[in-house]
Amino acid sequence: MVLVIALIGSGCGMKQSEVLANAARASATAETYKVGFVVLDLTSLGQALGLDFASTGDDQAQIMALTDFINSKGGLGGRPMEAVIRVYEAFGGNKLKEEQLCKAFTQDDGVQAVVLIGQFQSNARPCYAAAKVLMMDATTYPLAQADFDLLAPYLWQPSFPEYGELLAGLVDGLDRSEFFTDATPAVVGIDSPANRRIYDERVKPALAGISVEPVEVRWIDGSSSATLQAGQDQAVLSFKAKAVDRLVVVGGQRLAAFMMETGKKQQFQPRFALTTWDNPEFAINNYPDQVLGSEGVSVIPAFDQVPESDLPFPSGPGENFCLDILAKAGQTFKDRQNARVAFLYCDATYLLGRGFAGVTGELTPEAFRDNVWSLGSEYISAATYASSFTRGRYAGGDGYRSIRFDQDCACMSLNGDVVRFPR
Repeated sequence: MVLVIALIGSGCGMKQSEVLANAARASATAETYKVGFVVLDLTSLGQALGLDFASTGDDQAQIMALTDFINSKGGLGGRPMEAVIRVYEAFGGNKLKEEQLCKAFTQDDGVQAVVLIGQFQSNARPCYAAAKVLMMDATTYPLAQADFDLLAPYLWQPSFPEYGELLAGLVDGLDRSEFFTDATPAVVGIDSPANRRIYDERVKPALAGISVEPVEVRWIDGSSSATLQAGQDQAVLSFKAKAVDRLVVVGGQRLAAFMMETGKKQQFQPRFALTTWDNPEFAINNYPDQVLGSEGVSVIPAFDQVPESDLPFPSGPGENFCLDILAKAGQTFKDRQNARVAFLYCDATYLLGRGFAGVTGELTPEAFRDNVWSLGSEYISAATYASSFTRGRYAGGDGYRSIRFDQDCACMSLNGDVVRFPR
């Protein structure tokens, strides 16, 4: 399904609106700048696995509203933004589907940038980079600095931190909460060169620094549902035999939820170390018993079922700015988790607007990069607690808050203030 939207006379920005308004130079007849948006369809996945996903509202209407706002502030570098929307079926995602989506956007639609949500295959990002298309990656896909450098200047994550920093922050947060005291910990991860490298370079040294040595580090082949399930079964059997009672998950990609499901069947119930990449909100709604005792770090509260008593909704300039734009277009949200995808779209379109503001020539990825690296703390995310961009950085998330599962509210309570990621 493809929906092409060219809205002349609206757009997204933070201080936002003023910065973009000052950059307005183009007329409605200027050549458009095409941005592809992925809308993720979770219906079949939920039905097949018997899982519940919080409603995110009308994703396509949200994209239209943000496109309209961007164009009202002068477009992207003075050129009207044209949104190209493709709906992607999450169930049965594989490398072939990812390649087909990439070619549809880059070859059929001719987009110059794309907002990616739910793209978990390793071939997806190199495909867009090869086509010289800017990626605003809004997927909880683990990316280390080396991955960004390899695909520079095309790959960006407006809302998330670099994954090595995230996991180093996780270990730091768990140490401060005494999660590992008198524990028998293990690590499980999706097997990939990037995840192994991040573990060796960031997680292992961080654990060693607090005198924690896992009794086992097990890597699971996630290339197919069969290998994924077999790997989980073997991991649970091994962890049970070693009396593992703390489990750190590496690589995201719903592995924590899958391990909870497999553990439930085999009466294995460790305390999980979770991050936003593991979608705690989803785990709480679907595996309330397995999530008991879980702790970790929250990067994007809308994914983590953070109670409003700890973080009122909305909070901060980013959330309020984004919600105000959408509300004027009739898009409102009952709870923060219902707005989680909208916040990612806001961050992506805002960064595109700021990255091209003031560019007088061709809207190149290099011009975008140089502008973004000059933003520093002027970049204000709607999705995360703290954000910034500096030279050499391609991920905007810059802080976390510690979380702990609270059975009384069936939520992840916040503990302490925002902590900047270790670098």
